[in-house]
Amino acid sequence: MSTYYNHSYYKRLSEAINWLRFPLIFLIIMLHCYSVQKIDGNHEIYQGTVYSFSLWLGETGVPAFFFISGYLFYISMKSYGQKLKTRFHTLFIPYLLWNLILLSIYIILYAIGYPQKINGKSMVDYSIIDYLRLFWDRGSYDDGNFVPLLCPLWYIRNLIIMSIFSPLFYIVIRYTRELFLIIMAIWWLSTYHNAFIPQTVLFFCLGSYFSIINMNPLQIATENKTIVITLFGIFAAGDIFSHVAIGTPINLQLHRFALIFNIPALILLADFCVRHGYTNKLFPNSAFIVFCVHYPIVVLLRKICISKFSGSSDYVHILLYFVCVIIATLLSIGIYCILEKYFPKFKNILSGNR
Repeated sequence: MSTYYNHSYYKRLSEAINWLRFPLIFLIIMLHCYSVQKIDGNHEIYQGTVYSFSLWLGETGVPAFFFISGYLFYISMKSYGQKLKTRFHTLFIPYLLWNLILLSIYIILYAIGYPQKINGKSMVDYSIIDYLRLFWDRGSYDDGNFVPLLCPLWYIRNLIIMSIFSPLFYIVIRYTRELFLIIMAIWWLSTYHNAFIPQTVLFFCLGSYFSIINMNPLQIATENKTIVITLFGIFAAGDIFSHVAIGTPINLQLHRFALIFNIPALILLADFCVRHGYTNKLFPNSAFIVFCVHYPIVVLLRKICISKFSGSSDYVHILLYFVCVIIATLLSIGIYCILEKYFPKFKNILSGNR
């Protein structure tokens, strides 16, 4: 019997994925609390201390989501048309609405006398085309690292694109198997900056690979737990040490290999937590809303902290980083709870009925 049809592992993987939804969002919040606003000057102690949280762990969130999305897309028995119809409601509608909500806030601020700059361009100079483009790339392609008005939703936009072209990726993966993944991995590892496009293709297709060839990633990780944990530990240590202690010419490649091995390690952790009863129904349900609302909160908090404490020591900035992570998370969950209690229908639309 193929691993795909092992009912026990299939059920465990489903539960592990559901458990991971909120922790992965939390990792993204940790990333953004570091990346949205840089501190002027040299802050080696601050950067070295928060690196493990903000980048080694934080940058795992989106690749892991792409991996999960790719796996779930092809494991579904629905037709291509049915899958696109589902994602129209779960991805496309929320994507438009969240960007529209943020744009409305910008327009209101503009109308009451506080015109804003978006990507360096004042709204005073915006044309209709500029407003429409905000739903795609904020006016800058940035070597493929383009983001919409609500920046984190580049993940949703790219996921929509991958869903549309899924039949093509199915054929490529079905007949080239590991060769295509190796080529995509080389592309991603050799691309500098954020590399949104190769990251999207690689991790979506990596997750898809397990569904297409009828393999369960949890079972494989469990049966090879020693190897998975060893590789996870080696690359985690190499990534953190090379960025905190002694830099190397392959810092980026070490970091990205670490991200790859973080994913099966997280799946094993989630499976362990589920089997031992460490669950909470609120967190998985709130994940999508928290993902969508956290970014403006993080931007505001980090701007306040850095402007008010610009001359403070690294230790103060370390404390402020973790304070911002906690406050942004709690406020985002609070917004979810308000929507769930007082505006449940609107919440369902904004979350794609999750």
